[in-house]
Amino acid sequence: MTSTFVPIEAIGRNARSFSEMAEANPCEGCSAPCCRIVLTPHPTPQTFTDLDYVRYLLGFPGTELIVARDGTWQHLTHRTCGLLDAAESRCTVHDTPRKPKVCVFFDPYRCWYKRNFTVADPPDIVRLDLARFEAMLTACILDDTGRLVHVPPWEQLRALVPQPGEAPA
Repeated sequence: MTSTFVPIEAIGRNARSFSEMAEANPCEGCSAPCCRIVLTPHPTPQTFTDLDYVRYLLGFPGTELIVARDGTWQHLTHRTCGLLDAAESRCTVHDTPRKPKVCVFFDPYRCWYKRNFTVADPPDIVRLDLARFEAMLTACILDDTGRLVHVPPWEQLRALVPQPGEAPA
């Protein structure tokens, strides 16, 4: 493996040494979105009926749909894990046998949740509540049989649908 020298000025102010990184807790200061939402896969809509069902789901409080950059869809439910100390954003069963294995094997150094749920402009997802979904529907096209023939590409969807905390374009 060869390495290229990079001047410190080019790295940025958030750069850390290996030992600083090894000693740091990657979850420090995080609001624990991984423990405050439940994500489940959702089939990509193909028909009018599929879109209508999504609109129905989004009528329930605490529900969103996520469209990922790769085109996958997920159903998001805002629910806090019962094992989370919500005031401290800390797991109450960390380092115990009760900690769920999905959490034990989670890599906090590559945290997708932190990347997408603690920033105003998530880099990998578009979040759709009912109002944002309705805005997306204005750009969808269906054929005479009710088959979905056009959904805005991800970048167009990002521009069309302001995310939470963003002003409309």
